[in-house]
Amino acid sequence: MIEAAYPALELKGHRMDFSKLSLGSKLILGAGLLLLIDSFLHWQSVSIFSANMWHGWGVVAGLTLLVILAWEGARQADIKIALGPLSPSMLAIVLSALLLLFTFIKAVGDSYGTVWAWIGFVLSAGVAAGAWLNMQAAGESLSDLKATVASAAGSSSAPAAPAAPAEPETHDAGSGPADTAT
Repeated sequence: MIEAAYPALELKGHRMDFSKLSLGSKLILGAGLLLLIDSFLHWQSVSIFSANMWHGWGVVAGLTLLVILAWEGARQADIKIALGPLSPSMLAIVLSALLLLFTFIKAVGDSYGTVWAWIGFVLSAGVAAGAWLNMQAAGESLSDLKATVASAAGSSSAPAAPAAPAEPETHDAGSGPADTAT
């Protein structure tokens, strides 16, 4: 259809094959996109006032969700991003745990919450379950994550060698620009 409207534009081989996605990736993308839609519905409602997820803690949850979706999209597009000691699945599980925490705080902490807030929490649990499945598929566990974080923290908190004292600078009394009076 696009090729007919724009004959110079060729879309060869740029179709995403969803059958090649792992179950974890399908959960992350599916539940994440549904949560994104749900985030614009009324999470709070009282008489004439209503608010969606994008207020208070919901902003943090929404931004975390956007990072997770972008991260999973980059993984599916085979874009390699250096993460230091963390593997891609470890980063996804950390981000999804934060998403689950922030949506729980949003659902419980707000007065006059609606069913959409709890649906959002269940969808964030789906994102976390997908990240967990991806981590297991990569052969990693929470103990691997803990060891990676501990080793990274241990290497960054090592005491630095004391710096050599700098030699004091000496200036001649009449050779500076402050001594030129006109």
